[in-house]
Amino acid sequence: VPSGFWLILVAAIGSAELQRSKTGWVDPADVPVDQPGLLKAEYYPGDIGFDPLGLKPDGEEEFKEMSTKELQHGRLAMLATAGFMAQELVDGKGILEHLS
Repeated sequence: VPSGFWLILVAAIGSAELQRSKTGWVDPADVPVDQPGLLKAEYYPGDIGFDPLGLKPDGEEEFKEMSTKELQHGRLAMLATAGFMAQELVDGKGILEHLS
């Protein structure tokens, strides 16, 4: 992989994380010493205001349910990925090689 790719990738991830930190966290100059990393009162972790298709539920109960579903699906995906990697370690074949 060309080194330019990694440079662009690191810059993009850094930019996204910087924007997320500005959205979610209180400015360190305004934070009491005994509360480092204080989140803004209106911020929900992961909610950075990006919803171009309008899929985020309006009701609080619906939002909690959707958040729980998203977490559960993410956990299931991590387990599936671990299974793929374990299978590859056992027989030395890649994931796509098993399909043919």
